[in-house]
Amino acid sequence: MQGNRALFIFSLLIFGMIGKVTAQNPWQQSKGEILLSPYFSNYRATAFRNRSGEKIDFAQEGQFTNYNPRMYFSLPIKDYKINLFGSLPYIFNQYKDNSKDQRNTDFGDIELGLRFHVKQLKNHYLMASVTTFIPAYTNNRLPYAGFGRFGVEGRVHLTGNSPWLGESNNFHKVEVGYRYFFPSDPGQIRVFASQGIRVTKKVVLLGELEGLFSFSDDSEFFENNLQLVSDFTMVKASINLGYEFTPKFSIYGGVFQDILNRNSGIGSGFQVFSVIRIASK
Repeated sequence: MQGNRALFIFSLLIFGMIGKVTAQNPWQQSKGEILLSPYFSNYRATAFRNRSGEKIDFAQEGQFTNYNPRMYFSLPIKDYKINLFGSLPYIFNQYKDNSKDQRNTDFGDIELGLRFHVKQLKNHYLMASVTTFIPAYTNNRLPYAGFGRFGVEGRVHLTGNSPWLGESNNFHKVEVGYRYFFPSDPGQIRVFASQGIRVTKKVVLLGELEGLFSFSDDSEFFENNLQLVSDFTMVKASINLGYEFTPKFSIYGGVFQDILNRNSGIGSGFQVFSVIRIASK
């Protein structure tokens, strides 16, 4: 759904730390480990681009705003080979212009999935995941919380580090996925890439690029409800800075900006989140 364009893809949350390659997969939670990540983001848009790429301001000085707190978790089902993960979001949407002020607060799409360790490739790891999206809202007030449809996504992940940059001070990740909402559409192709570098012993710099290509016969653009537009293209860039207080607790903050749009709002925002690792051993 297009509203997710303002939400941080939880790439860093399965890293937790930047370490050397081991026999196990450091990007998965192992037996006795639980990862929690409370997260908050804010997104704003005052204009959109049509199918031809023309920038158009919302009518009557309109502005769409989204606030999104959520809780992410990841834990082992079969040691590091299979992880259960998910997130519970809560959404505040507002569209305000010179003649109306529409507000809606509700739960969003609950995410629940399995992530599989497939193979270790020297200093890289190949993983795959299947995620379900369960609408936990009623869509009885504008701006809607989402499509209101059950969705399924399959995704392939390749994570690792570059020895020429230092074995323990960098990481990168590439993902490709396909998401489909039932019973009819939209279908969405998602591409994601990130690069993280430890600039000091405690500070991590993370850059990300995300592309979302959504296809649907329902192609009308709703400037007062970006969550409901289902036929669009967007590319978003973000940069985040993190501080690792301990190996089990860190805080990150960053900003993001839409850099390419078709039939979608042009927006920007910020996010703040923490990574909390709990181990029983």
